Amino acid sequence: MEKKSLRKEFFAKRANIENRYEKSKLIQEKLRELDIYINAKSVFVFISYKTEVNTHEIIDMIKEDGKKLLVPLVIGKEMVATEIDGLSELKPNKMGILEPEDGEPVTDIDLTITPGLAFDDRGYRLGYGGGFYDKFFEKIDTISLAIGFEEQRTNKVFNEEYDRKVDYLLTDKSFIKF
Repeated sequence: MEKKSLRKEFFAKRANIENRYEKSKLIQEKLRELDIYINAKSVFVFISYKTEVNTHEIIDMIKEDGKKLLVPLVIGKEMVATEIDGLSELKPNKMGILEPEDGEPVTDIDLTITPGLAFDDRGYRLGYGGGFYDKFFEKIDTISLAIGFEEQRTNKVFNEEYDRKVDYLLTDKSFIKF
């Protein structure tokens, strides 16, 4: 199945997930117990949008835990990590996704928490088609952790040579190291 039809299928599947808030909270609790999170001094995390795992409380947790909080800033066709102190610093971009208005790119990142529409058993994720995270992972040496709901798992995501695997996947029901 090609990426376009897979995206459509998993957008619909994710939109129909029940108890999304409770499942997001469970993912947050599991995250806090992971060694890769505990040992990280800096954490780069996506700002949740629509039906994604809610990261707003994860963002608050990162600050509470005394870690450097980094979030995405899209500049042209590239995504960089930039430091913020909290959600109050963010404004909706042209897509309606919260992001900083500006910021200095940070490249020293211990842990990167990534979104996705679907995740397979090999470590590949199906994103939204912009290739932002694949390009980011080519340039930044960081531990990559995808988070999503268990319903977003699938046997195989169609991948191309430029697609980058993630190191780990955390869902409300599982934690997998690839």
